[in-house]
Amino acid sequence: MRDAFLAIDVGTQSSRAAVLSLDGKVLAIAAQPHAMATPRPGWAEQNPADWWDATLHNIRDVVSETMDRARVQAVATCGQMHGAVPVARDGVPLTTEAQLWCDKRAAHIATEVDSRPDSDALRRLTGNVPAAAWSGFKLAWMKREEPELYARAWKILTPKDFINLRLTGVAATDHSEASGSFLMDSRDGRWSVELIELLDLEARHLPPIHASSEVIGAILPDVARETGLPTGTPVVAGSGDMLALLLGAGITTPGAACDTSGTASIISFYAEYPVVDPRLMNLHAAGPHWISFGILDSGGGSLRWWRDQFNAGTGEGGDVLYERMMAEAARVPAGSEGLLFLPYLLGERSLGSADSRGIFFGLHPRIGRAHATRAILEGICFDLRQSLEIARESGLEIAEMRTGGGGARSALWSQIKADVYGIPISTLQHEEAGILGAAMLAGLGVKAYASEADAANRLVRTRERFIPNQQAAARYNQQYALFHDLHDRLQPSFQYAADLASS
Repeated sequence: MRDAFLAIDVGTQSSRAAVLSLDGKVLAIAAQPHAMATPRPGWAEQNPADWWDATLHNIRDVVSETMDRARVQAVATCGQMHGAVPVARDGVPLTTEAQLWCDKRAAHIATEVDSRPDSDALRRLTGNVPAAAWSGFKLAWMKREEPELYARAWKILTPKDFINLRLTGVAATDHSEASGSFLMDSRDGRWSVELIELLDLEARHLPPIHASSEVIGAILPDVARETGLPTGTPVVAGSGDMLALLLGAGITTPGAACDTSGTASIISFYAEYPVVDPRLMNLHAAGPHWISFGILDSGGGSLRWWRDQFNAGTGEGGDVLYERMMAEAARVPAGSEGLLFLPYLLGERSLGSADSRGIFFGLHPRIGRAHATRAILEGICFDLRQSLEIARESGLEIAEMRTGGGGARSALWSQIKADVYGIPISTLQHEEAGILGAAMLAGLGVKAYASEADAANRLVRTRERFIPNQQAAARYNQQYALFHDLHDRLQPSFQYAADLASS
């Protein structure tokens, strides 16, 4: 019987659970899909009860599959970040319509804060510019627009903290989630009285902040009966899914960087402290350092939209359909014969606005479906290159990058990233980097690893390296200049279109 860890991942498109051995091998994995509701433009919601039901189902599956060959020593949850789940004292969610990370309904509140004369001081305090994504603004919106729900709430938690509450009966969060709230003091890692008062909130709604690998509680007896986990199994605070993935990708030392292609696409850089540049965002890592990053809320989500709305109907399953789309796009030359895609289906966080929208630019008679697929892949990389250049301007040195998430399975996309960024790209041997990162946090909680860097050195390996093609890179440099120009020129038009839609 070997020691193992249970990793839980509450994603936007699905929830998963996996049992992993001490050396990072996945012994069993299970998943359940989620639906996301978008009742209004810029809104995104899910039912927290669905996450919990899926989590119970997944845990039962993986525990029953491994119970004769593995002992779960600790549990860690990672999950989609910045959500707002109001709960009663018994952990039951008080809404079926929890705001998600990509929900932009609180954009006007973030704009109010950003227009304050002390906004520069607030940015230094939080390490971030005000943005609708941060969970603190979602709480502020809830208090203004749903005051009865806000008042009834015992705590208002992020998705993975809600799952931990149901597992242990303990309300807690970690530094990664707290740093994404616009309510944590980035200098000492504590809730800021000043920021809580600024957003007219109450500290009673916020759980204590812990290190991501700190044990916060243990599996409750009723959860043990439903899942097969032993009562009393330690549960650590866990982290946001992005930070778990970066830990699982080995982003634990200076100079390390990662491109993560999931529903959102993110380009991340190791930093000792938050990078104080309003065009970048910062989150506390699932360790003692920080991560500076640029994010595209509809990165992989744009590709899924294109698949579901314009490539479905062939009878092919999702993965098979993606493979066909990629094979078609690979036959299109770099640059998609002049077609550009601005991938802002869910708006922007910092380089534009919540009102930004998706655009195909450069259509002509030679353009077909495969061109559009490749243009989407390229457009996502062009957007993230903007953040890469800002990071370099800020003094961060990035010579090579790793790539993770679902998009890392595509050799075509990895090569496009190398060509657009102009640096080598390495894929990870462990495809489930987020699950691996969560398991590493569970192991750290019970002292199976000495440190985050020790766990990364022992468990993280790269698989394939993609070197920039100089001819393609030169073409992309020209198109990137046009993309960047269009991005900036269209911002007033995006605002005008939003005003028309709301009039």
